[in-house]
Amino acid sequence: MSNITTMVLPPEACHRIVHWTRRCDLTALCLTSRSLQKSAEIKLYEVIMSGDINVIFRACESIVSQERLGPYVRSFYLYQSARRTQTELPTRFWNMIQKALWKMRCLDVLYIDDPARANTWILSDIPKIPFQLREANFRLPWNRHIIKFLESQNKLRQFQFSGLPELCTFDGHLASAMQLLSLHCSLRHLRIPLDRSTNKQLLDFIPNLATLSRTLRSLNIIHMPEELSVEAIKLISFVCPDLHYVGIIQLPMTFPHRSMIHDALLAMHNLRDLEVDVSRWSPLPNTASLQRMLATELHTYCPSIEHIILRTGSNRTLWYFDGNEWNVRSENGQHLLVDGLWKSK
Repeated sequence: MSNITTMVLPPEACHRIVHWTRRCDLTALCLTSRSLQKSAEIKLYEVIMSGDINVIFRACESIVSQERLGPYVRSFYLYQSARRTQTELPTRFWNMIQKALWKMRCLDVLYIDDPARANTWILSDIPKIPFQLREANFRLPWNRHIIKFLESQNKLRQFQFSGLPELCTFDGHLASAMQLLSLHCSLRHLRIPLDRSTNKQLLDFIPNLATLSRTLRSLNIIHMPEELSVEAIKLISFVCPDLHYVGIIQLPMTFPHRSMIHDALLAMHNLRDLEVDVSRWSPLPNTASLQRMLATELHTYCPSIEHIILRTGSNRTLWYFDGNEWNVRSENGQHLLVDGLWKSK
């Protein structure tokens, strides 16, 4: 009679045996026969969850040293059990976690709770991260590593974040901004660069800013297409009428579209700074008299405005109202003032 260690079992039998095996016995089952090893390992590594960091470390060591194991992992939970003393984990531990994550190309769910709130760098090497998450839950500090990681996750459907500080300024892509809105933070300054892939999402995104209407004071949207500017400013004025800064609006040269911008400005009684782009005008309003007329026009519909930045191609001119008339301040020597106006309110 054949020994059980050499017997080749059909796949169906292996699946049924593994299915009814307790999780605590899967490791032993892997050693029973080669026929059972693969099915047992798939189930064993499909979900890695333990409040014992030593168990997590050993599992990650196996994943790093044995190439076949990484693709089996679908859910990875890293935390310290409340019943154990929570300690700051050594760099050696986090290095192993990072290397193991690089092997998990089929990972769907990731949970990381770092008591030290200090090791987001394990997610920083984006080219080496092979997975696209469906769910993420982090108890980590909000910083550039988290932002870059989220920007790389195009299939994320559920995101929870704890330990977010009093974040007041965010400068990042639309997808990351959308994730932020779900965190119920108190942003004051928001800047978003658009591109061809996100242009069409802008008008769907703006109504979601209602969750920030009580705190948001500046909204800077870079590379906004001219064909979206009218609808965008109308939505902005309705959703966030208390903004102090709005930009960068592509100001239409012709009516009635320009008058629609005027109508939106009428609703913004607290607006202090407005940044507009007139680079597509022909001819360009390059003279001081033309720009003063344009600043006066915009100020007529929104008397609270104190600063207007006019973009004409690569040039930017800052106009300020002294209470009686509009005065020009060239960008030369004023880079910090012009660049930082959106986050100064």
